[in-house]
Amino acid sequence: MTNINSQKPMSVTEAAEYCRLSKTYIYKLVHLGKIPYYKPTGGRLYFKQEELEQFIFRSHRAADYELTEGAEGETFGTFDLLNYL
Repeated sequence: MTNINSQKPMSVTEAAEYCRLSKTYIYKLVHLGKIPYYKPTGGRLYFKQEELEQFIFRSHRAADYELTEGAEGETFGTFDLLNYL
């Protein structure tokens, strides 16, 4: 079941609050083309919650334990990665 609020377009203020960023930084991200937005009337900017979530979670950085769990038993060249860490 889709939440009706997740489909409602968000204003710059709402997007900033949702992402916990300043409105100024939202405008900067828009200017740099780093965040998806809609500008239907050529004036106001609107955002989709789903796309803001994708923006927030797009750059996952693995924690140390995730790196070692994923590398168990794998060797790279002449040394074992687990012994290197």
